[in-house]
Amino acid sequence: MRWTAWIWGATGAVTLAAGAGYFVPLHVPHKTVALPVTTASPTDVLNTYVRAINDRDYSTANALLLGGTGLENHGWFDAPSIKHLKVTHVTGPYSGARDPTSSVTDYKQVVEVDTEAHFDHWPGGNDGQKMWSYYLARNANTQPWRVVAQGQA
Repeated sequence: MRWTAWIWGATGAVTLAAGAGYFVPLHVPHKTVALPVTTASPTDVLNTYVRAINDRDYSTANALLLGGTGLENHGWFDAPSIKHLKVTHVTGPYSGARDPTSSVTDYKQVVEVDTEAHFDHWPGGNDGQKMWSYYLARNANTQPWRVVAQGQA
């Protein structure tokens, strides 16, 4: 009898929580985000990258990163998100050779995109409103822009 009551009680609690919205997914499973066209601007590529992160499409987000996979699949819960992205400044294009100690050194065209956004569920305590910079690069006008580096501005 006790187990039956416990099971009914647990089932009721789950049903009540779901009805109250506690199990409405805060981080819904991903949607597929299309890669931007080759001629897309650096800010368009960045907006697609952020949309892919927010939609949990880690394969698209990683495809927009030069140098391989940077984002792991977080699935449903506690997935990182970037909300209210606002581009505040764009610098470039310039030659990466001008900064010989950077990850952009080997690229012929580099653009720095400075942003402000609200970060949620990022490892290392990077949550909250932040100024964040993204470096996008390519070697020729016929290549698409890709994210090479990113970090706090």
